[in-house]
Amino acid sequence: MSVQTNVQIATQKQAIQSGQQILPVLRPCRLGDGILSMTIEQQERYRQTARFFTEPLHFFIPASGSGSRMFAFLFDYLQHPDAENTKQAERFFSRLQDFALFRQLPPEIQKAYLAGELTLSAFIEVLMGADGLNFGALPKGLISFHIHEPFVLNAFQEHLSQVQTLAQGPIHFHFTIQEDFHQAFEKCVGELAAMTGLNYQVTYSSQDKNTDAFVFDAHQELVLDASDQPLRRPAGHGTLLQNLESLKAPYVLVKNIDNIQHFNQRQPSNANWEFLLGLQIEVREALRQFVATEDLAGFILWNQTFGLLDQTQLDSLALQEWKVLLNRPLRVCGMVRNDGQPGGGPFLVEMNGAATKQIVEKAQLHGHPEASKLMLQSAYFNPVLMVLSPCDLSDKPLPLQQFADPSTYFVVEKNQSGERVYFVEQPGLWNGAMANWNTLFVEVPSAVFSPVKSALDLLDFAHQANKGA
Repeated sequence: MSVQTNVQIATQKQAIQSGQQILPVLRPCRLGDGILSMTIEQQERYRQTARFFTEPLHFFIPASGSGSRMFAFLFDYLQHPDAENTKQAERFFSRLQDFALFRQLPPEIQKAYLAGELTLSAFIEVLMGADGLNFGALPKGLISFHIHEPFVLNAFQEHLSQVQTLAQGPIHFHFTIQEDFHQAFEKCVGELAAMTGLNYQVTYSSQDKNTDAFVFDAHQELVLDASDQPLRRPAGHGTLLQNLESLKAPYVLVKNIDNIQHFNQRQPSNANWEFLLGLQIEVREALRQFVATEDLAGFILWNQTFGLLDQTQLDSLALQEWKVLLNRPLRVCGMVRNDGQPGGGPFLVEMNGAATKQIVEKAQLHGHPEASKLMLQSAYFNPVLMVLSPCDLSDKPLPLQQFADPSTYFVVEKNQSGERVYFVEQPGLWNGAMANWNTLFVEVPSAVFSPVKSALDLLDFAHQANKGA
């Protein structure tokens, strides 16, 4: 093995021995304390800024996740039926015609269903089996979400469709995918272009295999594969930081593949994108002016309203130091009210003596002496609606790894052939990987967050052409 590989192994082994680090979380972000709330008039002003924006926009959408989790209740029903998964499976089966995927079933299966001759177990085999639609093996982005008579669109195609009128300038899409499905995604672009007569600027990338983590056993020894080579596993979505950096784009809009609405329900989402984009544009312009005129007093006054940086930190900074701070990458992140969703949220975390705004996952609070209290007090949730500027104020792309916090890794424990194994995930893309970005958290309406975690979510209003369940 190379010297570099040996260093990686030693570093990851040490991380597992040390365990996951406890984040010095101070408190959850709230309105006026880490989260901005804009009036309707302010939001409309930022939207106007976005509507006249002519520079290119780039969408960055992680799309490699498996769709099998959407149908976990069907697997559970077959293997370990209980009252809950039986209720879910029966609801899914009874409403089958309301799902876009019904249109993809073979004609004889559709006919049998309509005639009441198709059993639930036989349908699940057609839907999930390798000899059927094989939805259990597809990425979520390739699973049909919505009906557009007489067509159906998958999540990937709906993302391309939704934002075509968002800005005056060109729109580019970048999806991170599993390389094995590259041709399938390309085929979907061609099908959508044939439907709409539009051209879509789409590029793809995959997680770099060189970022895969080494796997260790309970004794911190390397686990070997069948070829006696070190076993490796993908090291989390934080590895996509280099994919993001490779875009070299000053404005990047980030959204998860499963958070998409039916085209007919797109307006709230697009209005929110305009708001966040306009805010990002105006904030960057304000920062440029403060740096160009060396107006630290003006920035401190502005910062009292926007709270970009810890106000107590500014008093001790020299001119060159705060110029460097303002030239860091900038992210504007929408936050929705927390209604009990699993996932990360906005918190204030101590870093180098300053209170910084961070997106913190529940797993990062393990071991914190006030973990339960912090979670109970958390009022907001991260829906992954972000407008990023991974450049300095002159639009020069920045080396993003320099702004990550490598100490915020995750130690993952898994079962491998009946044995417990461990590996290190890199800091999450919008967690520790962006720990040293300048950050604004902004309250946005819950209507812009309609993820499809379960196939049953597709019965919700946001995923229907003109009706809800």
